[in-house]
Amino acid sequence: MPGVIAAPDLMATAATDLTTIGSSLSAAHATAAASTVTLLPAAADEVSANIAHLFEVHAQDYQGLAGRAEAFHQQFVQNLTAGAGAYGRTEAASAAALQPANAIASSVALPAATGNPVFDAFIFGLGQIILFIQNPFLFILSPIINAVINIVIRIIITIIVTAISQGITSGM
Repeated sequence: MPGVIAAPDLMATAATDLTTIGSSLSAAHATAAASTVTLLPAAADEVSANIAHLFEVHAQDYQGLAGRAEAFHQQFVQNLTAGAGAYGRTEAASAAALQPANAIASSVALPAATGNPVFDAFIFGLGQIILFIQNPFLFILSPIINAVINIVIRIIITIIVTAISQGITSGM
């Protein structure tokens, strides 16, 4: 799915928070049920009995709706927890599958300093710019994209450094 960003740890935290909210709501509904479902008429006349019955019916309807809302809430929390687990497992599987690519990316050696302070400063600055461009998005990029970016960055830097150092040594 293009454009989907999921943070399994945040989803799990949200599910835990929602569980706590659901427990609080259930306790509030249970407390309210005791005093609202059964009402004593205010007087011994027929109107008071009918009014008390009307409030009892509304309270019972409310408790029925509250029960349905609680069931929906529990199902929502279960789905959120399952989704967080699925995203987490997929992320872990992707990271494990990319271990060889990460090993290759980290084994590509960057060229050593050339001894020319201007050139070395340029290469250092270029590396910092590339890292700056990459880092702001690390929290949302998957390990697959990170591995590809690392490989491409190292190859580009190696090509640039090689081309520039060959130009410097040949007198440009």
